[in-house]
Amino acid sequence: MNPATPSKILIADDEVYMVRLLELTFKKGGYEIISCRDGKEALDLAASASPQLIVLDVIMPGLDGLGALRQLKENSATKNIPVVVLSAKGHALTKVEAELAGAAVFLAKPFSPNQLLGEVQKILGHTAA
Repeated sequence: MNPATPSKILIADDEVYMVRLLELTFKKGGYEIISCRDGKEALDLAASASPQLIVLDVIMPGLDGLGALRQLKENSATKNIPVVVLSAKGHALTKVEAELAGAAVFLAKPFSPNQLLGEVQKILGHTAA
């Protein structure tokens, strides 16, 4: 990847304030952002926009984040895109479900924006090499 080209991150979350927080966090890190409000739209954008990383909220209307994650990992065009799962349900079972479905990272809300940015930088640093 050309170092002058910022990595593209797809954010899927139905809460406007959370999307805004994530956009600000990732723009601070120098990333290009695409956002949407549900899992179905995330699947469509993942296929058409080719992001380097996807951030999915678990609880969204229609197709939830775990369902979208499973479909992303089953699709040969999107299965290698790392996915960070965010959830207000910090339940251990949700974390296990996300990891089994192929999530690179699971963070419970509320989380530290700096922690999230650090995780994303680690992931993209390894995948960009």
